[in-house]
Amino acid sequence: MKLFQVLHQLNSREQTQFRHFVDSPLFNKREDLKQLLGHWLDRKGRAAPAEDHWQALFPDQPFSRTQWNLLASRLFKLLEEFLALQQIRKDEAQTKFHLAKAYRKLQQEKYFAEAIRDAGLALEKQDFRDTAYLQNRHDFSFERYDYILSSNRKAKTNLQEVSNELDAYFLAAKLRQACNALSRQTINPEQYAIGLLPEVLAYVESHPTYLQVPAIAIYYYCYRAINAKEEETYFSRFREAIESYQQYFPPYEMRDLYTFVINVYIRKLNTGAKIYAEEAFALYRLSLAQGYLLDDGVLLESTYVNIVVLAAILGDYPWAVGFVKEYKPSLKPEFRVPLYHFCLGRIYYEQGEQEESLRQLVLVDTKASFIYLGARVLQLKIYYELGEYNPLESLLESLRVYLQRSKDLGYRKAHYHHLLAFTRQLLQLPAMDKAARTAFRQRIEDAEVFGEKEWFLRQVG
Repeated sequence: MKLFQVLHQLNSREQTQFRHFVDSPLFNKREDLKQLLGHWLDRKGRAAPAEDHWQALFPDQPFSRTQWNLLASRLFKLLEEFLALQQIRKDEAQTKFHLAKAYRKLQQEKYFAEAIRDAGLALEKQDFRDTAYLQNRHDFSFERYDYILSSNRKAKTNLQEVSNELDAYFLAAKLRQACNALSRQTINPEQYAIGLLPEVLAYVESHPTYLQVPAIAIYYYCYRAINAKEEETYFSRFREAIESYQQYFPPYEMRDLYTFVINVYIRKLNTGAKIYAEEAFALYRLSLAQGYLLDDGVLLESTYVNIVVLAAILGDYPWAVGFVKEYKPSLKPEFRVPLYHFCLGRIYYEQGEQEESLRQLVLVDTKASFIYLGARVLQLKIYYELGEYNPLESLLESLRVYLQRSKDLGYRKAHYHHLLAFTRQLLQLPAMDKAARTAFRQRIEDAEVFGEKEWFLRQVG
């Protein structure tokens, strides 16, 4: 039941506060709701059937599913009201803003003016200068304008300020949405039409003072950096922007910003464009140092692997080993052991220690496709390099079956199909047939969505 599920997520202090909330006659006058919450809390949140709660509250009444659902629904409605009020109380600027609206409704001009001024002061005291900040600036200035206009239509207004604040918010919000759209398109076959985007980009470029607004600057350079045609020009400017303005954004938003650009570079790397390894690795290390990659102490498994792969590609092996060991406890429990061995296997392979790499890879036991396939690709390379053709043939067949059954690989499936086809062609390639080897090399170079070109070209060379 969602009521108990949400209650269970509250910490003990929040649960006590909610009990006081329900006990207050201002919010609740029903005794059965107090009793239901009290019974749940007295059991320390332990799961129990609805019938147990009902029996404790109404020992003389037979259980009624309809009445029970109504009772739980009423308490859940109170819980949602409590959660909403908790959020509002945390935002001093919004609290003052709503107070100003209340004074306006009561036609208390003096107190309205004080409250709307205090809302603006509280907003400026906040650390963040994100799109929410720009939206609040517009909303506060519009409330002042609307109040002036409603009381005296001939009085001088702040309409120019309202327009300026709206422009800043609109530009930042549009650019942020464009970054979201481009980022989604790199990992999913989704297409979005962001209205007025060309006009927004042109307007910012023709009014460069807007690039002094953190939320506009950081999303403008982010969009340019992840645009397929312009990323090389704007990558350094994006890095400068995030280093200059990162204190103005909440951690989750900074994590998204880094991820936007990193995802694009990782995909380009997967298609064989190795020049993006240094840029992606630099962004990973920068965001890791700032603590943006951890979400409640948890590091995403894909991030863990990508960092190790990039470090190995760039030859920074000691740093990679230290990272693998240091951040292993930060992985979700189900990924810790297989990812740890896979990443060590990758590092040993890049160092040329193939036998030690195989010893690590055989310990990778997981149903997660990206770990399983990563480990099998490394094994494939090692078997070929060591001339172990029988286990290589067996591995190719198991990979063929695996890919045939997999439905969630997206654009990566084409990469693995290329891998199987080119490996079989490589095994059948005549050693002394120069024309056949030249044609094979050309097929490798022409392949799209294939991140193992370099390895195959080395083998055929």
